[in-house]
Amino acid sequence: MNSSSSGIRLSEFTALIKQTLDDRFAGQTFWVIAEISSLNHHARSNMYYFHLIEKEEHSGQIKAEISAVAFSQLAKSIEEFEQQTGQQFQNGIQVLLNVSVSYHPVYGLKVSLLKIDASFTIGQLQKQREATLAKLLAENPDSVQFANGQYHTRNQGLKIPLVIQRIAVISSETSAGLQDFKHTLEENSYGYKINVQLFQTAVQGDEQGKQLVEKLIEVFRAPKAFDIVVIVRGGGAQTDFLMFDAYPVARAIARFPIPVLTGLGHLKDISIADLMAHTALKTPTKVAEFIIAHNRQFEERILHFRQQIIIKTQQRLTFEKDILVSKSNEIQTSFRILLNTQSEQLQSIKHKLLIQTQGVLNKNSDSLNELSQKLSLRPATIISNARNNFENKKSEFEQIVLRSIKNQENKLQHFTALFRALSPANTLKRGFAIVSKNGVIQTDARQIKKDDSIQVYLGDAELDVSVIKKQKKDGKQFNL
Repeated sequence: MNSSSSGIRLSEFTALIKQTLDDRFAGQTFWVIAEISSLNHHARSNMYYFHLIEKEEHSGQIKAEISAVAFSQLAKSIEEFEQQTGQQFQNGIQVLLNVSVSYHPVYGLKVSLLKIDASFTIGQLQKQREATLAKLLAENPDSVQFANGQYHTRNQGLKIPLVIQRIAVISSETSAGLQDFKHTLEENSYGYKINVQLFQTAVQGDEQGKQLVEKLIEVFRAPKAFDIVVIVRGGGAQTDFLMFDAYPVARAIARFPIPVLTGLGHLKDISIADLMAHTALKTPTKVAEFIIAHNRQFEERILHFRQQIIIKTQQRLTFEKDILVSKSNEIQTSFRILLNTQSEQLQSIKHKLLIQTQGVLNKNSDSLNELSQKLSLRPATIISNARNNFENKKSEFEQIVLRSIKNQENKLQHFTALFRALSPANTLKRGFAIVSKNGVIQTDARQIKKDDSIQVYLGDAELDVSVIKKQKKDGKQFNL
């Protein structure tokens, strides 16, 4: 028998296969659980070509595979799936598909997509999410805890610096979210200048969770420490979000030693990364606004403290000035009283001297008259000598009186000059100072301790001083 008589044409053979499959599967549909692989989307025709595969649970080896197609009229079901699940129809996801079987002599055996059960995928994603959270709690008890309905992580226990100045941003360089974040920071109305360093990585896709962890390691190893780490991505369609539910990413954020802020642009859902981060905000813009508000809060506290210091200082200066004026008035009053007393004493001495002098003159005058009577018979020369003697004594007494008065006046001037020199104002001008503590003028250094706050009054200034060092001196260093 030759080959032509023992075989059939390929077209006849494929037609036989098609007929057999059509007879077996005609009008039937099947719900199939499988994983998407080798996805190819033809945008012009809006056709999806992909494989459905099943893997061994432990080895990951493919145990079954078949080609599949979604025609353009059924592409809408894929769009609805993505909207309902927040998950892009892509390689690696588990799906529950309603398919029909078809065979084409040229293109071979395929299954055609009819429907996608979104609830199945949502359930699968939720199961994965719950498994990831349980794993985080079980394997990281020192970094992740669950109490009172909330997750608590080591990262959440960190304190954000009072002023945020250096930020490490993990994002895609072309991300719209990154541009929103930077624009909001740069255009802040307070004029804050904040250093932002980008650590470039994609924030979507199958393998990007690993890259994000690597970028966190780069941030940790940076030569200069950052105040916070910000992870942002753009908004839009809620797809490619699974990497932020991945265990390695969540674990790295929970254990990271620098506060992590997230702004993933996912308005409806909260990722596991958000749960592990120090602060989770809805969008990149909200993260930037949080940072600006944080720095503004510190500035307002400083401005408030500054105002309080000014008020307290003014009150203290007024109080000390009143005390100083009061002390000055007391000293001036005492000085005037002393001057008046000395003047009265000088006048009294002067009056006494005048009376005593007059008494001496009168006494000598009486003696002279008596002597004149006794010597009336003596020659005129004796009388003349006696008169000259009297005049000399008179002049002598007058000189004594004048010198005494002059001496008293000199003493008065000396006391006056001394009191003026010792007045507080002149004492301060000579380089001395008045030291006051708690409103009391100090004359004993033993009353002043290290770290005390004291007031020093100079000739032209009032100083508030904190004692840094105290050293005993004998005062000889000021001797001339």
